[in-house]
Amino acid sequence: MDQVRLLVPCSGSYSFTSSHATNHFGMAAFFFFTFRHFLKYWAWIPFVWAFLVVYAQIYVGIHYPLDIIGGAGLGIALAWMVASFFNKRFGLINFDNQQVA
Repeated sequence: MDQVRLLVPCSGSYSFTSSHATNHFGMAAFFFFTFRHFLKYWAWIPFVWAFLVVYAQIYVGIHYPLDIIGGAGLGIALAWMVASFFNKRFGLINFDNQQVA
């Protein structure tokens, strides 16, 4: 702890898991699991955003890498469950399979 360089003053309460990582990776994973059939390779872009956010958390000294890994794993797992329910219950319309009357 004495060797960590804090760039942002914190409250001093370090948490496992990182809520930032959980939220951002959760949103990125939900977007990926829901839109990957429509957007193909572009569906990975939200993961770049999530990675940049969590890298900043480590860089400024708010979280340790294990906090980020745990938060990312939790966010992806929750997003998978919610996206599975969403895709089964509501689903998105696939216009490629529609027949013209």
